[in-house]
Amino acid sequence: MGIHDEDLQRVKLESDLVGVVSQYVALRKVGQRFSGLCPFHNEKTPSFSVNAEEGFFYCFGCQKSGDAITFVREIEHLDFVGAVEWLANRMGIALRYTDASDGAARKERQELSDLLEQAADFYHQTLRTGKEAGKVRSYLRSRGFDSATVEQFRIGYAPDQWDALASHLNVATDKLEAAGLGRRGQRGSPIDFFRDRVMFPVADANGVVVGFGGRMLPEGQQPKYKNTAQTRLYDKSKVLYGLHWAKKQIVAEDEIIVCEGYTDVIGCFRAGLDRAVATCGTALTDDHVKTMVRFAKRIVIAFDADGAGKAAADRFYEWEDKHNAEVFVAAIPEGADPGQLAEENPDALQEAIRSAQPFLSYRINRVLDRSDLDRAEGRARAAADSGAIIAEHPNEVVRDQYLVETAQKVRVDIEQMRRLIVKPPPKQNQTQVPRTRDHEFDEPSRATPPPEIPQVELNLLRVLIHESEIVKPLVLQPMFTDPVAIEALQLVTKDGWRDQMQSSSEAVTALIGRLLVEEVIGDPIELVSRALDAVIGRWNTELRYDVNDIEQLRKHQPIVQWLAQRQEEMHQEETRPAAVDAVVDWLRNQEPEEQANS
Repeated sequence: MGIHDEDLQRVKLESDLVGVVSQYVALRKVGQRFSGLCPFHNEKTPSFSVNAEEGFFYCFGCQKSGDAITFVREIEHLDFVGAVEWLANRMGIALRYTDASDGAARKERQELSDLLEQAADFYHQTLRTGKEAGKVRSYLRSRGFDSATVEQFRIGYAPDQWDALASHLNVATDKLEAAGLGRRGQRGSPIDFFRDRVMFPVADANGVVVGFGGRMLPEGQQPKYKNTAQTRLYDKSKVLYGLHWAKKQIVAEDEIIVCEGYTDVIGCFRAGLDRAVATCGTALTDDHVKTMVRFAKRIVIAFDADGAGKAAADRFYEWEDKHNAEVFVAAIPEGADPGQLAEENPDALQEAIRSAQPFLSYRINRVLDRSDLDRAEGRARAAADSGAIIAEHPNEVVRDQYLVETAQKVRVDIEQMRRLIVKPPPKQNQTQVPRTRDHEFDEPSRATPPPEIPQVELNLLRVLIHESEIVKPLVLQPMFTDPVAIEALQLVTKDGWRDQMQSSSEAVTALIGRLLVEEVIGDPIELVSRALDAVIGRWNTELRYDVNDIEQLRKHQPIVQWLAQRQEEMHQEETRPAAVDAVVDWLRNQEPEEQANS
């Protein structure tokens, strides 16, 4: 399956890389480039650079580079076609496909997406203006939800009717079922999946509605929350409610707050914590964490993380290791939730997030807080219980640090405490799963580091990329000594070389990606002259080593003097262009001679 080349080229040409990157990274203009913190690895000093004119990015830290399509593929974990579709959808470009069957499948997904958008509008408008929604508006006001909050989060109401949405959409029942909006009733006519519920539209990271969460009203019909069943668009184990609203602030703070419910997320936003998301009626999964660490490594759990005990610990420690995440727990008061706390005491909610503890520290403190440390029996029990918790951590160094701290708190000898902490044996029949491309961002892969290429050759390649019309006639392969630089030269002197970058070696791709986002400093012709200085220096050195006979040295003396004169002229602004042309002509004439002697 492919996309028509015309449409692909249009997406490439019209993509605004700065606009795309800015959805994930705060960029600021530095000279002719834009700079920010790299979204692909942890850093405190900006090393990520974007060349808006070339439509290319490069990170000087992890060496990732590419165009808008590459960026979207990496940041959204999409394949090539998916990334092109993401960009096309952002720009309103309709794509044509070379495979009719695949195009039909994608068209069907778009139809389902359109239905869900229409449903979200229907529910929202019903809440805002529907006569039957008066009781719901009153209920939401009693919970502190004003009209601005309802608008911001597109909160809606599903009427207490069998087919209100189905009648409004007026589409085939199988379409309603495929979108998770309805099903066929006993009499054969379509009926709505959600009825008499407050509706929260759930969107993917790009803001496209993929499903809904419906909350029962007081005196309504159980369950308290009813969520869209799994569909082609909606998978609750992967979707995070609120991510499309929160992701910019998540990246800026390098922290993501994880709640259990929709109203918890809204409460966090109202309390000024606009970096909160929620799982959609399911426990936190590996896919959720894999999505979160694309935006931030620090994950703050804002629900009862201790309740799940060792099962939660195993998962959290695995995620910390596998995804290079840092799991913290906010000390939400027992019996409260972020939504309730935001309404009653937003300052307390902010403090709970601000003072979140590492997961292991949180669990130990929970044990110590419940223990009677004034009695020997209480201290012994606290030592045993906290020791069992410490033993669960897979890292020996971490275990030892907490062992020492806890021993002091419970007033137990360190060696006695150490005997309580016995690391459980590894689970049997558990094979190591190889890391695949899907796990690239768990710990960002680092491309081959930039090769140690002479600075004059880097300068020459950079000016060749950015000032090609001026310097291309003057640049020859003998000006380069490094094999990677030579390979890069051979690429950038081809027509349409940007489209051929991905077929080059990793080292060349990284090198050119870096040079594309760097600015040319200095006069282009002067940079060529410096490369020619190096060529002349190498030529003179080889001459001294290769020619031992006095007669031969005398024979070469005129060209040695001629080159010395040209070098002086190259160092003067008014004579530099003519001198460069002359030396380049001399160098060009050396090539046939060298080939004949080889």
